[in-house]
Amino acid sequence: MNNHAPAGQIGFDVDTLINECQPASILVIGERAQEYIGDYISQKKVINQECTVTTLSVDTALSQLKPHDRYDVGIVTDTVEYMDKDRSGQLIARLRDIHTTRFLMVVRMGDKWEQIRSVWQTVDLLGFGMKLVNRYEFDGKPIHVYKYDISTYKKTPEWLNSKDWANPQLWNKFRW
Repeated sequence: MNNHAPAGQIGFDVDTLINECQPASILVIGERAQEYIGDYISQKKVINQECTVTTLSVDTALSQLKPHDRYDVGIVTDTVEYMDKDRSGQLIARLRDIHTTRFLMVVRMGDKWEQIRSVWQTVDLLGFGMKLVNRYEFDGKPIHVYKYDISTYKKTPEWLNSKDWANPQLWNKFRW
């Protein structure tokens, strides 16, 4: 894990997500994730607002997350590519389904990186309902930033509304 992503650029992506939602609780997983939230925490202290930060280690993140733990935002770095792919998938699914309403993940993509345990492709992360935020390169190797936000995950189709739902105007006119 000695190759680090371009911190300034990725920090901007993290700042954008955090400033959009103004979280009162943040879950941090990964070696560099704490660095990206320092400015936000400082701002909260200046205006006397609390923000709880929970930091989990990469190796024990799955076992440390309890079923009742909920966070406004999750920031994950240097994590999924250094875990077994099945366990990484479990972590992503739990963050998405149980522990956060939105989270941002920084991932080293492809197989050019040394010391990674699982290789991730864009299609893998899109399959979890994540959206690509940005693509970066570090020493010619790709690093991507993805986010998941339940509020923008899926748009409600126009036809799915109470006006069109049961066709009450057709009741007692046709036998289905």
